[in-house]
Amino acid sequence: AFRAAFCIQIMSSKADEGSGGLMQTNFRPTLMVRCKVVVVGDACVGKTAIAQMFESNLQHYPSKYNMTTSVELIVKRVPIQKEEAHAMAELYLFDCPGQSIFNQVGTNSRNFENAAFVVVVFDVASRESFQSCGRWLQQIRSTRPSSGPQIPGVLLANKIDLRGDSLSSRAEVTAKEAQVFAEENGLKYFECSASQGLGVNEPFQYIANDFHEGYEEASGSPENMMDEM
Repeated sequence: AFRAAFCIQIMSSKADEGSGGLMQTNFRPTLMVRCKVVVVGDACVGKTAIAQMFESNLQHYPSKYNMTTSVELIVKRVPIQKEEAHAMAELYLFDCPGQSIFNQVGTNSRNFENAAFVVVVFDVASRESFQSCGRWLQQIRSTRPSSGPQIPGVLLANKIDLRGDSLSSRAEVTAKEAQVFAEENGLKYFECSASQGLGVNEPFQYIANDFHEGYEEASGSPENMMDEM
């Protein structure tokens, strides 16, 4: 079965004046796919800041740090960037706590259940957070049957504004080594700065497009079927 996709069609109408002055209603169906995305990573890497900036269209950056002690849910619709797609992805972001006391295996297994994508976040100024990415990924992928496909996802480097020039840079992880890790683990690599609003939307747009493409392949191009309605 395809990766936990749920599909609904939204029928939007447009009234036009036809011959004889009669109003005609043209229906243009829009496909909606729903996608559960788990966002994981060590504490203080900026997972919640990324999620809130994405939800608010880069308008709301948390003014102070509040530790995430339980999973927080954010829902946002993302238009599919494909010519004549007439589709949207409704992303359900599960922002999972990073502190070990709040992310016990049993709790995480419930949070990870039926996830279609994973976003693994690390702080470029913290090598420890980068080294934890493999552990987070293993936790999530261990909830899937070993015989099935691996859960796809994104490796997201946050706080790239801390790189600066060679003298002032606080970065401990290079883009090259992060890219290598992502490729070795079947992830797509992105970089962002939640505090600066840079690169925040791109990983989620990628997820929306990729999930929709997979749904199309699994269901026989629903846009084509709707065009015939």
